[in-house]
Parts: sequence; structure tokens; C-alpha cells
Amino acid sequence: MFRFFVSIMLVYLVCLISFGCADSARPNDLPKLYPCTITITQSNTPLAGATVEFVPTNQPDAKYHALAITDDNGNVQMSTYGYAGVPLGTYKIIVRKNIDDDFVYAIDESSGEQNIVSYKKYQLVESKFINAETTPHEIEITNKRNHTKTTLDVGEPIKILIE
Repeated sequence: MFRFFVSIMLVYLVCLISFGCADSARPNDLPKLYPCTITITQSNTPLAGATVEFVPTNQPDAKYHALAITDDNGNVQMSTYGYAGVPLGTYKIIVRKNIDDDFVYAIDESSGEQNIVSYKKYQLVESKFINAETTPHEIEITNKRNHTKTTLDVGEPIKILIE
């Protein structure tokens, strides 16, 4: 459970760093990027608000990972370090989606405001899709192929309590 929490936090940190660095100068060692827009579905229905990460299979210590969040139609335009596109290579595709739910509210007697007292966190994608070692999804980015027609399904809808 702790490893899962740490991996989720790392994804969000990478997201924040990636999108936060988009306005800074492009790193000199950032390789050429190739457009890649894919669609993520769950039981053949678009999966909105999922985090998608490309983890290099041939360079596990690669400095730049592609990362993005799906739109309402399950589409995601991958970006690397805040720049649109993905370096050449083969990648395992990780898909994560969590929600906070089952909120318990209490009224603050002094202010009359309603406050959240507790809630639960749920994982909405099967565990095999959130880990580079177990995900069955892989993509090869080449300079000879259009990577905009790929659709990946992450199985049946689930709701597993993680906190």
C-alpha cells in the first residue's frame, strides 16, 4: 500500500514539474519529440481524467517520461517535460485514475459551515495497468508512424478502496 501511495505521489510530482517547466527554456538534452495522441477507454467507454505515463522499456533510468491526463473523450496528447510529443523509443503505458468519495460532513457550530470530516480514496483502474512491470500496454514511437489512432482499453470499471 505504501509503495502504491509513493508511486501515485511521484506521478503527480512529475506532472507538476512537467507542466510547471513548460515556460522555461527547453533543456539542451531533451531529444526530438514526435506527436502522440492516444485514446484510453474502460470497457470500451472513454476514460476521462486518467493519468497516462509512458515509461521507457529500453532506458529504465531515462530522464524524461511522457505524461498527460485524458480529456472528457479519453483522448490524451502526450507531452515530455511540458513539450508536446514523445522521444523515439518503446514504452510501457501506465494508466491511473483515483477518486475521493464517501465524504462525511459535519456542521461547524460556531460558523454554521459544512466541513469535510473524512473521505475515502478509490482506485478506478485495475492494478495491472498502473505498474510498468504488469501493464500489457506498450507503444513504440518511431519517426515513420502516425501515433494518433491508438486506442487502449483498461478493462472493466472497478472501485477499490486504497485509503
